[in-house]
Amino acid sequence: LPLMRKGIHLTIGILSGILFTQNIWAQTLKEPVIESQAVVVMDMDSGDILYEKNGKEKLYPASIVKLLTALVTAEEGKLDDIVIFSYDAVYGVEEGSGNALQLETGDKLTVEDCMYAMLLKSSNQAANALAEYVAGSNEKFAEHMNEKAQELGCTDSNFVNPSGLNAEEQKVTAEDMAKIAAAAFSNDTVREIASAKTYQLPVTLNNPNGCIVEMEHQLLNGTDYSYKYAYAGKTGYTDAAGNTLVTAARKDDRNLIAVVLKSEMTHYTDTIKLFNYGFAYLEQQTQETEAEEESVDTEKVQTVPEEQKETTPDHTVINVVKGIFFLIILYGASLIFRRKKSRLQKKRKNIKKAGNGSKKYNLIGDAKKYAKGRMPWKHKMKMI
Repeated sequence: LPLMRKGIHLTIGILSGILFTQNIWAQTLKEPVIESQAVVVMDMDSGDILYEKNGKEKLYPASIVKLLTALVTAEEGKLDDIVIFSYDAVYGVEEGSGNALQLETGDKLTVEDCMYAMLLKSSNQAANALAEYVAGSNEKFAEHMNEKAQELGCTDSNFVNPSGLNAEEQKVTAEDMAKIAAAAFSNDTVREIASAKTYQLPVTLNNPNGCIVEMEHQLLNGTDYSYKYAYAGKTGYTDAAGNTLVTAARKDDRNLIAVVLKSEMTHYTDTIKLFNYGFAYLEQQTQETEAEEESVDTEKVQTVPEEQKETTPDHTVINVVKGIFFLIILYGASLIFRRKKSRLQKKRKNIKKAGNGSKKYNLIGDAKKYAKGRMPWKHKMKMI
């Protein structure tokens, strides 16, 4: 009986555990601890936000704006067209923003060259030159940028220049930048350029031998940080914006976009945390979907009247209740069986005792009959 009880308790525990197994992963999947002020990780394929922190807060974007500049240029320009750098393109930049490629007024590069210089080396001069090529001026190009952003569903961001240099009116949200990045990396030209590790620029006035530009995004070039699933991205930094970062990553045919705004040197580590969480979240969804499909395939489909659908219990609960009810019946039957067995054993014991007394009495009676000569000869022989 104790063994029976232990088995019943174990079975009930297993059946009860079925009710919670589908939620185990969700309970153990912890949200990332993020230090940056605003972040988003988005499923690029569905557009779903998997995690966000201050995703709608308006902040300075810095050079991640160049992704939108690249997208507009790729859609409205031609890669082999020649871009001539104007004085405003070269020198109409914020003081201290630099000119790493030493571009000069009168330099001539193709649209493709300018896009590589802009996305890999974050050249503000190349961004200005592309804006003038597409729209005639930075101001006119900003109109194209805002139109494209609205087309992509961005409602809380505003753009006033193609480079991302500080401007009070130019602020973005992490959610809007995720939408822009998803569109940019869905464009074959932008994705190819934003994924390149290096690019050879042709001859310019200050570079008679040309020069090689290298990707600045460290999750892609792996200088100090590395993330093997990352394949495209753009960096940004100004004093007002802090570190900003946009990255695309692919794992098992799932594409994620991570956006980081207003970071103090945690933009790479925060991005890795976002991707790890995002891919784990998608894996959880996949497992739950497969479990549901398997459950549907193995269960017998029953037709439920429309008026009863709202009150029909869950199949799992029904199965657990049935299992417990069966165990109760089994336990009751075992008790009845043991009681009957105990009574039968007691009855046999009593019969045995009664039989032993009768034999004793008969032997005494037979002895008296023999003494009086009344017992038959054959009985006498048995007695002897």
